Amino acid sequence: MGKNRVRGTLFFGRQGRAKVRVEGWDDAVSLAKGASGTALHGDLVELQVLPPKKKKEDRRKNRGKNPKPRYEVRKVVKRDTVNFLGYLKKDLGRSLVQAENSRLFVPFKILGDTRRGREGDKVVAQFVRWDPPARIPMCKIIRVLGPGDDPLTDHKGILAKFGLSGNFPEKVVQESKLCPEKVCASDRQGRMDLRKVFTLTIDPLDARDFDDAISFRVLAKDALEIGVHIADVSHYVGVGSQLDREAKRRGNSTYLVGEVVPMLPHRLSSGICSLVEAEERLVKSVLFRFSKNGSLIGSKLAECVIKSNKRLTYEQAMLFLKESNLDRIRDAKPPPSRYSGNPGRPLRDLSDKELTELRGAIGTLWKIASGIRKLRMKGGSLDLESSEVKILVDDKGEPEEIRQSESDESHHLIEEFMLLANETVAMELRKKKLPGMFRVHPDPDPEDLEELRSFVSIFGISCGELSSRKEVNKMLTLINKHALAQVLRIKFLRSLKQACYRNKPDGHYGLAKRDYLHFTSPIRRYADLVVHRIVEKILRRQKIGKADREKMDGLAKHLSVTERNSVDAERESIKDKLLLYYRRDLNKIPPVRHKAIITEIGRRGFFIELTDTLARGFVPMRTLPRELGYRIASNGAALVGRNPKNKLKLGQEIPVVIDKVFVSDKQLDFRLG
Repeated sequence: MGKNRVRGTLFFGRQGRAKVRVEGWDDAVSLAKGASGTALHGDLVELQVLPPKKKKEDRRKNRGKNPKPRYEVRKVVKRDTVNFLGYLKKDLGRSLVQAENSRLFVPFKILGDTRRGREGDKVVAQFVRWDPPARIPMCKIIRVLGPGDDPLTDHKGILAKFGLSGNFPEKVVQESKLCPEKVCASDRQGRMDLRKVFTLTIDPLDARDFDDAISFRVLAKDALEIGVHIADVSHYVGVGSQLDREAKRRGNSTYLVGEVVPMLPHRLSSGICSLVEAEERLVKSVLFRFSKNGSLIGSKLAECVIKSNKRLTYEQAMLFLKESNLDRIRDAKPPPSRYSGNPGRPLRDLSDKELTELRGAIGTLWKIASGIRKLRMKGGSLDLESSEVKILVDDKGEPEEIRQSESDESHHLIEEFMLLANETVAMELRKKKLPGMFRVHPDPDPEDLEELRSFVSIFGISCGELSSRKEVNKMLTLINKHALAQVLRIKFLRSLKQACYRNKPDGHYGLAKRDYLHFTSPIRRYADLVVHRIVEKILRRQKIGKADREKMDGLAKHLSVTERNSVDAERESIKDKLLLYYRRDLNKIPPVRHKAIITEIGRRGFFIELTDTLARGFVPMRTLPRELGYRIASNGAALVGRNPKNKLKLGQEIPVVIDKVFVSDKQLDFRLG
């Protein structure tokens, strides 16, 4: 390509300004109005250099200087837009689609049947073409989703945008119907029978499928056996079956607000594979032996059959850890029935003996789990916990409650045993030089860590070179104790790389583990199902074929992509519900005030996080009192007014009210309240 031409990716800002990112260039190329031609947001374009444009009055001033080059889009090399979401509108008798993504700022002319849908309906449209001299691009309607202001329509939009579906192909449904509803005697043959061993599950209140359980029993010679039992999905989903192919295609379940898009049909995920209370279930297990002082003695893999004694929510498990009075435990408010799948017997129906046994088991499990956790942290594992919110919706998809939850002892109890089981299986595969679907968290870039070190120093956090894990943990400890912990934690997480799947154990930075994989959730992750099949071959002393080894690399890349897609869909689902929730506050008199913390500062304004719901938003500079003359500080950590007393700094708590809701950008704009 000639020196006067260059390729890059075009993008539009919220104000419609076009820029092009060119690989290897530090700064994006800004285009003049009209210079983007027929290119759309995300397109790969070829730019051509234009001759410099000089005004007469600038000639003397710029004499001897190289003028800044100007560019225009010469041609579109590759279109990025294929299918997109939008809204039907009428303009001068023409039927148009206005894209939901504001970066696709031009309306699209509809080709074909223009009578489908009503004005304001949300649709899935397909880009057709945009060739000069046409003033606007063309599209065709693929599907009408429904009224644009209906929460259920937003949900359908997310499914369409990310290629998700709650329905399964008919062949998959028919094959799932062949799976039994109960465990039969022949299924139990050759398995360790642990049906009489005390076993329980602990899950979120809105969990519909339970793929892990923990058992507890005292052995001879003052030893304890704690079993981590995982639903034996591989027993029911054969390699190459219709169920297997569809599960592999999906890669994982996707947890949208109010609905799960499952990897497996409900007959399996909520039925025979779910470790529900009082039902026999087939499992693959890691059985750990601990001394009574909590030291790990040994472990083994096994195929077992169990029967869960009780299903608990995290809140209920925490109650057993905190409360000694059995009547108070009984009287605790149960989780709402519409949120909770297979809740089992209510606590109020349990006898004193059953409640005492539950409390004793949970107490012992937590004592051992806390010891495991201390050792893990001592070994360099990073404490990356942060608050989370759960949005509860009604039958119409409207958000009715937002709950903030902290990771407490009940969460840690389950987490530590699951982490230990995952590491144990990974070590077994590596020792036997077997292929696997390993979970890898790459080391961060040194430049990102150095930038992080400089940033936290602004807030009085001093640490050495972050190439040392000891220094990283020291910094994290200081961050978690800091008044601006939430702000600093977000910055730290952004400096890390994303975890992914690989066919070899390349290490997990966050956990400080050499060997790690996912084994504990085969109902919702295909990677775990792959590992289960390898464990099965180990236990049955079957050989691992060459084909098994060769296909792992491509499969790992595929599963990393599907995981990322689900994460993006889940985030968008949360944003949609938050928009609905806070849109109710618009134009209320008096305005509804919210407490917020400033999390990031830029030249156009600053980002905030609401303290009660952790919802994020933006306060534009235009909403600030102009007479105060705010400007960004030299260190980027504050906005300072003409009077130095007028300061808005990172981590500061401020009152805000809703200013605008940008549905297309999934963004809440606030103003000072």
